[in-house]
Amino acid sequence: MLVGLGHIDIVCRDLDRSLGFYADAFGPLGLAEPFLVLGERGERIHYLRFPLPGSGSLGLRQALEEQEFLLYAPGLHHLAFAVESHEDVDSVHARVAGAGGKVLHPPRIWPEYHPAYYATFFLDPDGFRIEVAASRDARIS
Repeated sequence: MLVGLGHIDIVCRDLDRSLGFYADAFGPLGLAEPFLVLGERGERIHYLRFPLPGSGSLGLRQALEEQEFLLYAPGLHHLAFAVESHEDVDSVHARVAGAGGKVLHPPRIWPEYHPAYYATFFLDPDGFRIEVAASRDARIS
């Protein structure tokens, strides 16, 4: 039986910058300090675990070669984080905006997804599109 998503790994242009970004944006919501694992090419993978046991983690690793991320090329379109409340969405948005992050859509209701779907969208340091949604009662997953 499939029980959920275990982890997502992102390859970063500047690992330290990305580690700081995700710690600032999600650390106050319980994202753990990195747990280090050696990758298949010798790189260090920094797994940031979500607060609930078994709820998954985000892995960050340094890019070994330069390549531009393109939103609509084959691959990742966006990464969506589920949080408990509208206040959590608002707090992540405020931290990202306050740090000079590129906000694509400020927090609002997205009725095209669900009448109660409240989310914000922004770009991480590598240009990956990130969504944060209070989707406890309004999941599209």
